[in-house]
Amino acid sequence: MVPLNQILYLQPSLDRLRVAVLEQNRPGSVEGLLAHHVLKDDPRISVEWQVGCTQEWIDTEFKPTHLDHVAALGYFLWAQPTSKFTPQLLDGLGRMRERDAFKGEHLSLARNPTRLLGIVLASLALGTAASETLTWCREVLEKMRQRGLTDFDPLVPYLFFRAFDEKMPAASHSTPSLYELAFADWAVRHQMHQSEPSLQRLDEDRQSILFQAATDLRFESASQAAFIWSTVTSILFYALGAASLQPKHVAAVLLNFEAAMKRWRWDGDELQKPIRWPVTQEREIQDILWLILRSYFPDVVDEDALPKLGHSTYKADFGIGSLKLIIEAKFATSKDDFKKIEKEVQEDCIPYLRDLRYESLIVFIYDDSASVQEHDTTRRALLEIPGVVAVVIVSRPSQLAPKSKPPQPTKRLR
Repeated sequence: MVPLNQILYLQPSLDRLRVAVLEQNRPGSVEGLLAHHVLKDDPRISVEWQVGCTQEWIDTEFKPTHLDHVAALGYFLWAQPTSKFTPQLLDGLGRMRERDAFKGEHLSLARNPTRLLGIVLASLALGTAASETLTWCREVLEKMRQRGLTDFDPLVPYLFFRAFDEKMPAASHSTPSLYELAFADWAVRHQMHQSEPSLQRLDEDRQSILFQAATDLRFESASQAAFIWSTVTSILFYALGAASLQPKHVAAVLLNFEAAMKRWRWDGDELQKPIRWPVTQEREIQDILWLILRSYFPDVVDEDALPKLGHSTYKADFGIGSLKLIIEAKFATSKDDFKKIEKEVQEDCIPYLRDLRYESLIVFIYDDSASVQEHDTTRRALLEIPGVVAVVIVSRPSQLAPKSKPPQPTKRLR
């Protein structure tokens, strides 16, 4: 949780970051277009963007032999796929493929991920028309991997994410810079990372981001400023929102589960290719809950490991650190399971809340048997357990196929 008093010290830094981005907010600026790529979908950041490649820019400045111009047009067509400048971009990409991506060492295209990303995005935006360029980019990236040129800038793993759909690994540096920390947080928020960092790691990194932004703000370009600006703003908005949120708000979200299942897909047999999403076990409920919770609470952690108690290890289904809250999901296949669930929650509550990061627990039960007569009894019993602040019990939607009944013995004819 970010202390709100830190916000007071960050306004000058936010102003510097904004100015750095606005200085490149002009048609055809590669740095401005990458900043636009980072910030354009963030509703919390308002910029009147002027980085688009205009007809005047094409007529007076664009040269298909100029790498910056081709990369800029690539960024633009990624953001505006219906642009009329496709012929100019294809011309530029063809000339760019004739270059040696590694010639010039530090000045080479392989050492310039900002421009190479524009080329990758261009080939993706143009689809089959630029398939040859995408193949060329992938070959360059594979050579970069072989030569160990993948960790000098966080943009390089992002290139692999775009070109190969490879999830991004955690930062490899032991003392990452503010830009590297901000980029990693941006990747986590956009679900581009290989593995979910622990809640403790997220909190520590975000504290470091705010501290460095307030006391030692450093960046080398408008695009780096954009990543830092996006991340700092996200952390601050999250902190302000979390200050007013309570566990009861999480329970209110989960109470909409049954109404939301109206759109759960289970097509009838009349369709040629019916789509059906079965829900048969607890893990599937956890997947649905993750989609719901992650949409509302950016710091929710899946299967957060808790301290051992004796010989036993424990993992909470979901943890929301800002609310010091655990959400535990249960799956009832029959009315007899409710008694078992009551016992399980009672036994787990002590080790769960022994972790000082958490203070309360919400129990979510999916009743696959629709044994509604058991709900109130179980709800009352669980709410008497210290630490349990809410119990949400929902029933299987009727459009799902009914549970198969055991075969009945056939009657013998006399």
